[in-house]
Amino acid sequence: MEKIIYRQKGAVGYMFFNRPDKWNAMDTGMLDEIQALLDRLAGDETVRMLVISGEGKSFSSGVDLKCLQTLDTVDEAKRFARLLESTAERIFGFPKPTLAVINGLALGGGFGMATAADIRLMSTGARVGYPAVKLGAILPAGCTLLLESLVGRAKAMDLLLTGRQLDAPQALEMGLVHYIAEPEALEKRTAELAATILEGGDTALQLTKQTINYRTQLLMQAATLYATDNFAYLSQTPDWEQRLKNFGKE
Repeated sequence: MEKIIYRQKGAVGYMFFNRPDKWNAMDTGMLDEIQALLDRLAGDETVRMLVISGEGKSFSSGVDLKCLQTLDTVDEAKRFARLLESTAERIFGFPKPTLAVINGLALGGGFGMATAADIRLMSTGARVGYPAVKLGAILPAGCTLLLESLVGRAKAMDLLLTGRQLDAPQALEMGLVHYIAEPEALEKRTAELAATILEGGDTALQLTKQTINYRTQLLMQAATLYATDNFAYLSQTPDWEQRLKNFGKE
């Protein structure tokens, strides 16, 4: 089964994470498919905008815990961390407008992929959060910096250190998402937002993105190696192994 589904309606492309039986948890195969699709769509002139969402009842629950449990060496952990980092960077640097439609759980790196998008629309039935510390892990540097750029250092620290989850009104109030909608209105609201965004000229939209994102993109590139090393170090600790086992039983 393909781990990414792609559909196109007019000038809008729709990318869906497609592991609904795993709450759309991300593994190496899914991350590879995301990158390949983004690379293809970047040069597709029929696509003016990309919507990112999840099949089933979840946006993405984050990294697949079974994938993390297979990281037996520091080098393996570094390779996976770099793949995770580069995928978030691909979304953030995608040249066309992106809209993340959060239709269910969006946790950890899964929500990190949503924060890499330009605009976020969240279902009132969804929840978001960063439980990495409860696993004895850390977020990719890109996800951490994107979170800080959205809500500031104090709120980012609260979310990262507590690992607590937020409902849609809380996420909207904190500035994590731009809009919320009832589940039955999510598709209509997505179409409305896409139509409004695409009233702009393609070159103007692209240059606006580049201007706003420039500083954060530089910080992400500078921090990637440091965070990757930290991720790899944590992946080989007894605390990491034990927490993954306990979390998987919950």
